[in-house]
Amino acid sequence: MRLAALALTLAAVAAPTPARADDKVAGSASWIAGGAGVPSWAPDGRGVDVALVDSGVVPVHSLAGHVVYGPDLSSERDDRNLRNLDTFGHGTHLAGLIAGRDAVTGFAGVAPGARLVSVKVAGADGETDLARVLGALDWVRRNHDAPGYNIRVVNLSLGVASDDYRSDVLAYAVEQLWQAGIVVVAAAGNNGRDAGALDMPADDPFVIAAGASDTKKTAGPYDDRVADFSSWSRTRTPDLVAPGTSLLSLRVPGSTLDTEFPGGRVGDLFFRGSGTSQAAAVASGVVARLLSARPDLNPDQVKAMLRFGAVDLPDPSAADGAGRIDLRRTLASRTPNAASVRQHLAPAVLDPEKLAGELNDSGKDMGPAAQWEGRRWSGRRWSGRRWSGAAWIDD
Repeated sequence: MRLAALALTLAAVAAPTPARADDKVAGSASWIAGGAGVPSWAPDGRGVDVALVDSGVVPVHSLAGHVVYGPDLSSERDDRNLRNLDTFGHGTHLAGLIAGRDAVTGFAGVAPGARLVSVKVAGADGETDLARVLGALDWVRRNHDAPGYNIRVVNLSLGVASDDYRSDVLAYAVEQLWQAGIVVVAAAGNNGRDAGALDMPADDPFVIAAGASDTKKTAGPYDDRVADFSSWSRTRTPDLVAPGTSLLSLRVPGSTLDTEFPGGRVGDLFFRGSGTSQAAAVASGVVARLLSARPDLNPDQVKAMLRFGAVDLPDPSAADGAGRIDLRRTLASRTPNAASVRQHLAPAVLDPEKLAGELNDSGKDMGPAAQWEGRRWSGRRWSGRRWSGAAWIDD
């Protein structure tokens, strides 16, 4: 993104104007939250930090006071005009779904009381690499309970082609977070019924793998089905699905996605997007509200309760796992004994030689090399068009 374009972006968000008329804006909070079975009386996520490992966040009106910044590991980290900011447009969109709140327009995310901790790993081109993602996850692990932080949830709306998780470097990294008491929510991927496997790290069975449900643009969940782009797998299925189609959230004027997909704009402030990226963000917001209500839950308990409370959809379990996420049903259940829901799974094992090899590869300029096909973000559709994502290559 040109510096001039970013200057226009910052000027636009410094003094926001009300959105143009759109009957979905004022009702966005109830529409998104309603699709996730979130009752209005449930705690709003207050006291819970959600780490968003993504393309950064622009603190637009709905996020003012709701975002703190971790390290910027992207290619833009040395530019003080771009550092931590979202020049791509993906991270801010997800941030709004998780914790946005704006009294003027009535917009709100799923957990408007939660706080976001942004860890930027991608710039305006949406590209990142394994070293940056691993660095971000390690920072979260080391700082999740440092003074001033209470990171209980990590949102990972990115993915790479899956291999055996037991020897996968990324799987090992997310399991370290899980064992440290941090709930990891990962996007299942957007390869539809022919996917064969979920994207990694969602393919790691320890974490919460979120597929996308299609709300049919109705407030009620009774006509929901699994979105046609959401990845299926008969081996490691999604744990659940959450609303992920045509979701209204925050726009970054002049960002890459805003420029490439003008049809997604709604008024001056908002943007519509679809994908398991968005579904993961909704699920992360639900987790924040659950932990706000029951802060003593460990990650295995959170996952078990969400699965127990999910509403089965008329789709195969390979597509929706336990079903559509539903916080109301989850909160109505008792907290399970920790021992009874402990996940007895083979853990991923770190292979130092494999790690060194992958980090070495991620530092090379691979260009459009075919071997990097599939190393992608998990937000695919913007205003009805498929976004093919970006290769995980270094700058």
